Amino acid sequence: MNIEVSENKKSDSSGKMISIIPFFEGEENRNVNDDFRKSLSEIGFNGKLRDTRIVSFPDSKEVLCGVGLGKREKYSLDLYRKALSSAIRDVQKTKISHVNIVLPEIDIEEEALEAAYISELTLYEFSTYKSKANNGKAIEKITIIGKSSLAGSVTKGEILGKATNYARDFANMPPSDGTPTYYEKLAKDLKNVKVTVIEKEKFKEMGMGGLEGVSRAAREPAKLVIMEYKNSEEKPFAIVGKGIIFDSGGISIKPSAGMQEMKFDKCGASAVLGVMKALSEMELKVNVIGLAPLTENLPGGNAYKPGDILRHYNGKTSEVITTDAEGRLVMADALAYAVDKFKPKAILDISTLTGACVTALGNNIAGLMGNDEKLIKQMMEASSRSWEKVWQLPIDDDFREQIKSTVADIKNTGGSQGGAETAAAFLENFVGSTPWLHLDIAGTAWTQEKTAKNEYLGKGATGYGVRLLCQFAASIFE
Repeated sequence: MNIEVSENKKSDSSGKMISIIPFFEGEENRNVNDDFRKSLSEIGFNGKLRDTRIVSFPDSKEVLCGVGLGKREKYSLDLYRKALSSAIRDVQKTKISHVNIVLPEIDIEEEALEAAYISELTLYEFSTYKSKANNGKAIEKITIIGKSSLAGSVTKGEILGKATNYARDFANMPPSDGTPTYYEKLAKDLKNVKVTVIEKEKFKEMGMGGLEGVSRAAREPAKLVIMEYKNSEEKPFAIVGKGIIFDSGGISIKPSAGMQEMKFDKCGASAVLGVMKALSEMELKVNVIGLAPLTENLPGGNAYKPGDILRHYNGKTSEVITTDAEGRLVMADALAYAVDKFKPKAILDISTLTGACVTALGNNIAGLMGNDEKLIKQMMEASSRSWEKVWQLPIDDDFREQIKSTVADIKNTGGSQGGAETAAAFLENFVGSTPWLHLDIAGTAWTQEKTAKNEYLGKGATGYGVRLLCQFAASIFE
């Protein structure tokens, strides 16, 4: 799909066009003709939020779609995203290939960015494995109506949307195909990104006992993929994404019901892939290093076991209480390596780490923890400017006490209480004094079958974190 800016409406090859036009509740839109206004009134449209009505006229090839934005005084970019996404879904059913989007013109630069971004996310479909394409998906081109000066905002929104979908593609892939090797290929396809891969024998030799332990029964070769995008002379910002290609739970095997969703345990690594794509294509003046420890967590005769003690890259040891708390074990080595090798100004990890975080915050908010209040504040600000919500959770000595082991330095679970916080307390052992943030995205990484779905997204991976971390990375290099 192509997105452009034009001061004039465009049509498809047949001459047909459909235009999405915004309305505030209870207000007339003076930019539309009387026939359209009258038609909307006759069918009960009054601009209520997300109400969409499509009207066609016998003597015209232009079809018009009115979309409600709600009360003007309550307007926000977040509500605009929701309203526009609803309209796009309805417009898609008309099978008209060219769509014009008229902006509300309250904050036109931001609205242009959001229109491009939400169009990309809303029209995304993971159809790689379908024998027949979805015949209902007809939108091929979108024109955002406005002056040429909006082109930069539209391009940025389009890049962010496509990068988010790039992350969604890998996260949605079945585990037998979405392997560490395939991830490496996707990383090497990125422009202006240097990629280094540490294979199993090497990371075992380097003392990455967590990644080595979890990967023992994996059929697919485990890897640590490192991506570097350098467009600044400042010290780098490092992002580590959890890449468990499939999480069976290992010896501590999960229940079979719902286990197919454990292909989404690679969503942290997927987000890092999308971030690196977006940063490089926007040519932001940042220095960012993305790391993805990638492996399957499977049972088998040579699998690591409860009771094992693993020695990590920084020399600390962890007792394995359950093999289903594997993510923190692989992340520990990647965090310690990044701190030691790259000496970053700050480091962040993003991972589908705990069900406890889902219980605490639900499916639309990620858990945020860390050791630096300034970074936490910057992340909260970045979150407020994107649709990706975060909420700060505490790490204190009570949680640190829960993960102390009698036979090793720490253990990989502190029990059922405070599970999100004890997982963060575990990871804290591997960042030293480096300013650090932890994002637990277990609830936000994919849409759940029995819970409310984000308005912009269908079933499957959400790409959560791509836009948020691009926003955050830009802020720490300002």
